[in-house]
This record gives sequence, structure tokens and C-alpha cells, in this order.
Amino acid sequence: KMARKSFTTYTFRWLTIFAVLLAKSPVQPLRNIFDYKGRATVREFWLFFIFWVNLIPFILGYYIAGFFGVDLYLDVLVILPYVSLCVRRLHDVGWSGKWVILIEGSWYALMTISVLEATGLLQLLCLLLHIVMAIVIYGRKGREGYNQYGEQPYDYV
Repeated sequence: KMARKSFTTYTFRWLTIFAVLLAKSPVQPLRNIFDYKGRATVREFWLFFIFWVNLIPFILGYYIAGFFGVDLYLDVLVILPYVSLCVRRLHDVGWSGKWVILIEGSWYALMTISVLEATGLLQLLCLLLHIVMAIVIYGRKGREGYNQYGEQPYDYV
């Protein structure tokens, strides 16, 4: 009979794995900023998305509050690795990277329209639509083995 692991052991192990993933995954797309030919894992995408697209802008926006347009500069810095990562993520599920134009382009167009209209409800609907699209499209399991975009990416856990 196997002994149950204590809650502390389980929590410490989970936090260690999360720290390793957090240390590797958000940085990996920055190394592959101009790589539009390979494939990217679901984990690489979501950790980058949570860390660089959501967490860092939130923290900087909270503490700096748009000081000298820092939020705009961060958006510009994140857009290249984000688009590259989205293309590689689509390649992993077997789709063409051109779908990024529709998926992310529609997001930016809707957000621009909603900002110009200055209605919070429209912005919220745009955000919810993008989250659903991201979960459905980028959250799909990648194709195993080789596909037309290359070998299955290594998931470094």
C-alpha cells in the first residue's frame, strides 16, 4: 500500500514545477521572435499569454499607470513574439499561420472600434469573444508526430 503524500510535499512539488515552467516558457517565445516556421506547445503559448500579455502589463499598469505610455511600449514589444507564437501554435494544430490575421486582426479591430465608441460593454464583449476564440483555437491539442510544419515540439517539463 502506497503512503499518501502530505499536502506540503504535494504543494511544494507543484510550485517547483510551476516555477520551472514560468522560468522557461515566457522566455522561450522571446528567443524565437522571428521564427514563423516551427511549432509551439499549448503550455508555451498559455504561459507566455498569462505572463507577458496579461500579468506584466497589469502589474506595470497598476504601479506606473501609463507613465510615459509604458503600456503602449509594452504592447509594441510583446506583439512580435506573440504573433510569432500564435503562428507556431496554429502550425502545431495543423493550421496555416495565415489564420492569425483573422483571429488576432479581428481582436485588434474590435478593440479599436470599442475604444473609439467608448462603451465598456462593447470592450467586455470583445474581450470575452477573444478569450473564447483563444481557448478554442490555441487550446487545442497539437498533432502528434511530424506534420507539414515540422516535428512535434518538445515539452520541457
